Amino acid sequence: MKKSLRTIVCAAVLVGVMIIGTACTTSQKTKVANDVNAAKSVKIAVLPKMKGENYWDACKKGAEDAIAELSEGNDVTLLYDGPPQDQSTNQRQVDLLEGWIAQDVDAIVVGVVDTTAIAPTLQKAMNKGIKVVTYDSDTIPEARLLFVNQCAVESIARGLLDSAAAELKAKGYGNDKTANLAIVAASKTETNHQAWLAEIKKLLQTDEYSFIKIQNEDTDVYYPGSDETQCQSQCATLISRMGGDEGNINCALSFTSMGTPALASSYDAAANKPDKDSIVLTGLATPNALNSYIKDKANPLNTGVLWSCSDLGYLATMTAYQLVNGDITAESSEITTKRLGKSSIEKGGEVILGDVLIFNADTVDNYNY
Repeated sequence: MKKSLRTIVCAAVLVGVMIIGTACTTSQKTKVANDVNAAKSVKIAVLPKMKGENYWDACKKGAEDAIAELSEGNDVTLLYDGPPQDQSTNQRQVDLLEGWIAQDVDAIVVGVVDTTAIAPTLQKAMNKGIKVVTYDSDTIPEARLLFVNQCAVESIARGLLDSAAAELKAKGYGNDKTANLAIVAASKTETNHQAWLAEIKKLLQTDEYSFIKIQNEDTDVYYPGSDETQCQSQCATLISRMGGDEGNINCALSFTSMGTPALASSYDAAANKPDKDSIVLTGLATPNALNSYIKDKANPLNTGVLWSCSDLGYLATMTAYQLVNGDITAESSEITTKRLGKSSIEKGGEVILGDVLIFNADTVDNYNY
């Protein structure tokens, strides 16, 4: 009896231990499963410089493409918002960012309006563990993990000058005839615009472009900001200063997708048009925004310069996701995506999309953005 009782008790204890062990294992498996599921639930907030403008709309399409690709087997949500064109200010961006920080989103992607003013808010997000990526225009390096740059600075500056120089030479400018250059930027606080300007000024010192001059930076570099009315007004003023004489502006190029078509439309609207065969207009803008002007033989805007805006939005969103997922870090040397393959990450955390695209009347219809 005692032996049987002892056997029964031992068996009961063993069964209890097994049940507890099984329960613990099941609980651990459930926790691991929940952790895996939680890791797949990602919220990415994308903030452009402005909404309702063709450049940023194309970038948005790329972000949506990235989310659609990532959502195959994963729970990935895109939050997308931005200020309207006439309110593209740092404060409006900060207001949107504060809301997303309060929601504990996993990543934030920002097209920066003001390089330094936005930094404290982005640093606040990073302190909460949110992955911060900038695209199109950067903040200070301490306020983000990676910057997705559409092209290397030298590539953009050279692309713009190549586009301008070829046409200027065809119109008689060169070593024996200086061409005066004016530039339409956005603001002095835009990092990329200041970097492009600095690189253009450096290239103008080389033999290849030495016949092109910025005679007076104070008067010949325009900063209308993001307001469309101001942009149109300043471009009209610039067109009125253009012509083929030595004291005229002979070439105007724009750094903004708003400014380049504004130059072309201001020429159309001018009461006293300069001779189209004596001036050159070019700049950055989407092919769709310049299509009609490029095809119009009466308009002096014959080329545009850009990159794939959709690919820029796609790569920026993918970069944010891969930071959240641990596939890359701020110290990685490259990022691989299904759509673009391998993209290099340069010193300083700069992800490079690719080279510039120069399009003209023969090629502009090949692009739909």
